[in-house]
Parts: sequence; structure tokens; C-alpha cells
Amino acid sequence: MMESIKLGIVDDNAHLANQMVNNFSLFSHIKIVLIAKNGVDLLNQLKTTQPDLILMDVQMPEMDGITATKEVKARYPNIKILMLSVFDEDKKVFYSILAGASGYILKEETPVRILEAVENVLDGGASMSSLIAAKALNLIRFQNNQKLPQKPPSDFGLSKREMETLEHLADGEDYLKISESLFISPNTVKKHISNLYDKLHVHSRAEAVRIAVENQWV
Repeated sequence: MMESIKLGIVDDNAHLANQMVNNFSLFSHIKIVLIAKNGVDLLNQLKTTQPDLILMDVQMPEMDGITATKEVKARYPNIKILMLSVFDEDKKVFYSILAGASGYILKEETPVRILEAVENVLDGGASMSSLIAAKALNLIRFQNNQKLPQKPPSDFGLSKREMETLEHLADGEDYLKISESLFISPNTVKKHISNLYDKLHVHSRAEAVRIAVENQWV
């Protein structure tokens, strides 16, 4: 039996929030334990209820999603946050990641794709819509103005397969897509990503990709 996942939904649009609740009702292992209309409402509810993951809208009154993400990660670091927005503006993507979000998915994605993103994040990965991943990569490149000494992958002890996995991570692919691209199992992909994080001394896709960009591996 699949382990139950406790989800929180934060969206100032009640209609969209209810639509998400209805979509997730199709999956028996998903339990919606919190629905908030903005960041202030969310922080009040978190005093009594902590979900495993929060689907966070970006633009909301009183306290927006990026500010709320920063506050949640400071107070409840174990709660994962996945931004779910109609916006794909560069700055919103970048500041969401800096605030501590583990992914950024557009609301136009299918319920199944959003569920995959949720499960991927809870499994230690990071999820982004392909358009968002491209923007995030360009932003990291743009931010990397300092000419730091570059290091080859061998300095970190990265294997050829781990480098291939890192390249696909930089393209915004999830575990399943990477496994299909490299003709290996999703569990093997997870092992490669875990090894990557250990060797690079990072804890997220964004950090791993940043190092890859800084050293011009991707």
C-alpha cells in the first residue's frame, strides 16, 4: 500500500484551490490537510497542522508565496514547498528557489504531472516545468558574473554516469524522464543523484546545477 502524503494548498483563488482538491481526490494516497488563502493564513494554520509538502501560489495578497516560502523554511525546515503558479517570470522563479522552494511548476500542467512533481520533491529531488528549468538555468548563468577558477568533474570524483545524470538534471528532467533517457531504472537515477549531492556537498538540484554552470560542465 502506497504511503499517504499530506498536502497543503495555498492559493488566494478559491476556485483554483477547490479544483486542485478535486484533482487530488483522484489519488487515494493524497490527503489535503490544509488550505490557506495567503501566506499569513498559512503560517497561522501551520501552528497546528504541518503537511509533508505545500503547493504554494506565488502572487497573493497580504503575504505572497515567495515571502511565505522563506518564512515556512525558517520555521519548519522539514516541510517541502513546490511553487505552483501561472507565472513564469524570471525573477519569480529565481527568488522562489533562493527562498527555499524545491521546485516550480506551472498550473497548466496535468494533475498527473503535478503529482509526479510532488512525489519527486518528497523523494529528495526537485521538479520544474521544462520552460521554468530553462529560465532557471539562464538565470544562474546570468548571475555567474564572477570569473571563478574552474574545476573539472574529476576534482569532485564524478563518474561518467553521474555527469550524464547531472546534464539531464540541468535540462529540468525528472527521475522518470532521466531513467528513460539513460536506459536505467528510476531507483538507479535516485542513487546517482544522491551520489552527486554527496560529492558536490549540495542538497538540491539548483545547487548542483549552479556548480555545473560555474565550471562550464553544462
